Amino acid sequence: MNEEDKRVIRTRAKLTEALIALSCEQGYDAVTVQEIAERADINYRTFYRHYDSKDDLLRDVLQTTMFELRETMPPPTPEELSAPDYHKIARRNTCNLYQYVADNSDIFRLLLQSGPVALIPIHQFARRETEKFFAGHAVGDVPHDLIANHMISATFSIMRWWLENDMAYAPEQMAEYSVQLIMLPIRRLLLGSEEPVS
Repeated sequence: MNEEDKRVIRTRAKLTEALIALSCEQGYDAVTVQEIAERADINYRTFYRHYDSKDDLLRDVLQTTMFELRETMPPPTPEELSAPDYHKIARRNTCNLYQYVADNSDIFRLLLQSGPVALIPIHQFARRETEKFFAGHAVGDVPHDLIANHMISATFSIMRWWLENDMAYAPEQMAEYSVQLIMLPIRRLLLGSEEPVS
């Protein structure tokens, strides 16, 4: 990596930090590009060498977050799904998700308050990734894309509730609630009468 690449990375990191901090202070809609540039301690015109708009910067933050989320909580393998200790596996994986959200709570608050600019793409991304998993399972009369949509919508709803309530429960507890409310019912649907006794 040359010095120019390092400068670009540093500048974009400073702009990201400025956007997140300002959005936490005054709300995403109220933040201006001028304020972002000033907080990042860069020239106003420099901002536009990297991004077309505030929303463009947000989409960059969003893309990084989506890929990190995918690595944090991959869908269960068929072997995990049918394992007798699935509850334990699901709780561990879901705890990783809530710990990631807790560690990056300012970013998630930004994404949740920024409206369709972030929420629609992140929901679509998560749904596509989940549909790939469910497409390989026989699910009776329920379309796999509907199951994926339900799982993602429910997860984001619980995540929003948790953040709006100042993360009142530990990630481990939120993981257990999510497993009970979302993962176990979906597993029963996917496995049907073949579900092993846990």
